[in-house]
Amino acid sequence: MKNVLLLLRESMDQMSTAEKAIAQYVCAHPEECSRMSIRELAEKTYSSPSSVVRLCRYIGLGGYKDFRQELLLDVHTLGESGSHKETELDGTATIPELISSITRRNIQCLEDSRYLLDEATVAQCVELLRQARNVLLFGLGASLCVARDAYLKFLRVDKACILNDDWHSQLLQARNATKDDVAIVFSYSGQTEEVITCMKALKENGTPIVAVTRAAPSPIAKLANYLLHTATNEFTFRIGALSSRIAQLNVVDILYAGFVNAEYEYCMKRFVHTHILKKPE
Repeated sequence: MKNVLLLLRESMDQMSTAEKAIAQYVCAHPEECSRMSIRELAEKTYSSPSSVVRLCRYIGLGGYKDFRQELLLDVHTLGESGSHKETELDGTATIPELISSITRRNIQCLEDSRYLLDEATVAQCVELLRQARNVLLFGLGASLCVARDAYLKFLRVDKACILNDDWHSQLLQARNATKDDVAIVFSYSGQTEEVITCMKALKENGTPIVAVTRAAPSPIAKLANYLLHTATNEFTFRIGALSSRIAQLNVVDILYAGFVNAEYEYCMKRFVHTHILKKPE
C-alpha cells in the first residue's frame, strides 16, 4: 500500500504549480477523487491529464489506474485522518487550546508515520543492526537529540555505537566507516548539507545507510540504502522540531525494540547487568 494521501501531503511543497494544485484538491476531496476519471480530475483542478500522470509518477506510481486503486484503499483505511487539517499558531491560542492542539498533532504524526513505515524495510534494518560491527549515528540540531537517544538505548545493551556531537567529528566517523558497520542518518528535511557530505563518504566506503527522514524526494533519500519514512505535520512556519522529532524518536524505539526482541536472551542479561539501582530518599 502506497498511502497516496500521506505521500501527496509530504511531497507537496516540492511539486510544480500544476502538480501542487492537483495534490491539494485530492487531499481535500479524497473520496470524490477516487471515483473520478483522469479527465474529470484534470478539469476539476484546471490542469491536464498529462499533469495528473506526472503527479502519479512523482509519488512512485505507474499511472492513474494505480493512483485510483491506492486512493480507494486510503479512503477505506485512513478515513478522515488521511486528509486531516491542523490549525496554525496565530498568537491567540489559550493554554488549554495549545495542550489540545499540540497533543493532537503529535498523535496524528505518529499515526501517519505508522502508515509510511514499510515493514519489510524495518525488518531488514533490524537485521543490519544485529550483524553490524558498529552502529554509526549522524544528525544535527534536533536530529542530533534523536541520535543521542538511540545511542543511549543501544549503550544499555552493549551494542557498539558511535555518536559525535560536532559535524567535523561525524565526517571523520564517516570516512573511517567500513562495509561491516551500519550508519543511521536522521534528517527531518532530507536536505542537510553536512549530513549529505557524511553520506557521500559512507557510500565511498560501502557502508549501508539507513535514513530516517520525511517521505519526499530529497538528496538524503537518494543516497540512503534503506528509508524509514516519518510524517512531518509541522506548522507552516516551523518554530522548531515538534511532531517531526516525536516521529523520529518513535522510529528509534521501533528499531531498538526490534533489536531487543531478536536478541532477547542476550539483552535481558544486559538489562540486569546494566541496571542502576536507585537508593530511596
